[in-house]
Amino acid sequence: MNEDLLEKLLEAWGANKDPKYREYPIPVLVSLGFKTGHQWASKQKRDDLLSRFEEFYKDWVNDQLTKQRYHMLYEELNPPSIISEMPDTMNQALEDPKVAEAMLENYHLFENGIVWGLMSVIRRIIMDDELS
Repeated sequence: MNEDLLEKLLEAWGANKDPKYREYPIPVLVSLGFKTGHQWASKQKRDDLLSRFEEFYKDWVNDQLTKQRYHMLYEELNPPSIISEMPDTMNQALEDPKVAEAMLENYHLFENGIVWGLMSVIRRIIMDDELS
């Protein structure tokens, strides 16, 4: 994964246009979650990832992912175990005191970012399969 993904996400959201964008820790927190999930999923075996998460991705894009199914995905994904496998990203998040504080108050947003990062990898795999 491109190491500049966090900056690209912030730029896409328009955050970089504000010279004080680092003072807004929530987008940074979500981006770090996304980066964590994306990096973790990119390191997994393709077939394992698809067998575990493809049905959730399809429900998501078809707007059929219910809250109950999302919680099943969340349990299957187990964000705490992913976080423990990605200590560098976690350390990066905690370097900035504002982001660390935001994580204490909005940890669920970080975990949602992890799910979104995972789903972006699943999406890429499915799209690559459709093109071939």
